[in-house]
Amino acid sequence: MNKVPLNKNAYSQQSKRSVGHEFLAAYYEDIKYVCIKCNSEAVFLAQDQKQAYEVRKEYMWAERKLCNSCWKQMRAIKAKLVSVELEYCANKAERLLNEAFLTQWLDLLVLYPQFGKKANPARVEFVKKHLMSQAR
Repeated sequence: MNKVPLNKNAYSQQSKRSVGHEFLAAYYEDIKYVCIKCNSEAVFLAQDQKQAYEVRKEYMWAERKLCNSCWKQMRAIKAKLVSVELEYCANKAERLLNEAFLTQWLDLLVLYPQFGKKANPARVEFVKKHLMSQAR
């Protein structure tokens, strides 16, 4: 098993205020888990934990739930969703009349929760409503 020294002073302020912060071990160890998307066995490497908690400042109790492949897919979907939302905000009237745009947006909104992320049912219904108006 891999061990990497832990620097709890590098944690986010939120993590430093968390119960248990003062009881952290002196090092990270690899953590085995099963991906919630593809059910494959994966390992949250000690070095990746250090990167997540000390560099990216993720909350200290955040656990890895996706394997690297599924995590990369989820991040790509999230980036596309952000891009689509920005595109929509920049030109709402035109985008609401574009069936291909709305279909892509809906597909991303439906796919994102399959990676364990929070669904946005209000946005899904909004896009469906405008897609239905295109069908008429």
